[in-house]
Amino acid sequence: MELTKRQMDIVNAAIRIIARKGYRELTIKNLAKSLALTEAALYRHFESKHELIRGILAYFETLSCRVLQDLRDEDVSPLEKIKSFVLDRYRLFVQNPDLGKVMFSEELFKNDPIFSSDMLSIMHIHRDEIIRYLKEGQVLGILRKDIRNIDIFRIVVGSMRLTITQWNLTNYGFDLIEEGTKLWNTIENMIKEPI
Repeated sequence: MELTKRQMDIVNAAIRIIARKGYRELTIKNLAKSLALTEAALYRHFESKHELIRGILAYFETLSCRVLQDLRDEDVSPLEKIKSFVLDRYRLFVQNPDLGKVMFSEELFKNDPIFSSDMLSIMHIHRDEIIRYLKEGQVLGILRKDIRNIDIFRIVVGSMRLTITQWNLTNYGFDLIEEGTKLWNTIENMIKEPI
């Protein structure tokens, strides 16, 4: 889904409302008020709240696919590509903490199978790309072969998700990039083939 500039303004305002007030407060009325628009004007850009949420997910998918494409083009080791992906996620959420709250909010996805499916699709894009790098690293002898790729993926992404959630819950009470980098270094030591 290609979003126009005005749709992006609406998406960002919706992200702010969800992150700061909760999903239930995201109404067309509240959104229109936050943007100083009429409700009718909003409906010209998104036909429904449902379509708006799918727009938020499409925006996140676009951001994810962009970083994954950049990694494909980099001439670095598979391990460096995984590290770049992880650290990029931390930087993204430091730059846009509201997006981090929304993307890691189960409230948004748990009650709608379409939203859940869209989010799962994004996760699978991440999974497939990271596992491809893990396999490359194993073939090159950089990464351990005695740990399943899916387990490494879950360790990497699950620990990242937990760290971002803790950061959100502490009201950004620690340096996310610093802590994320330390966590990555620990994971890297665990998954690298011993020399």
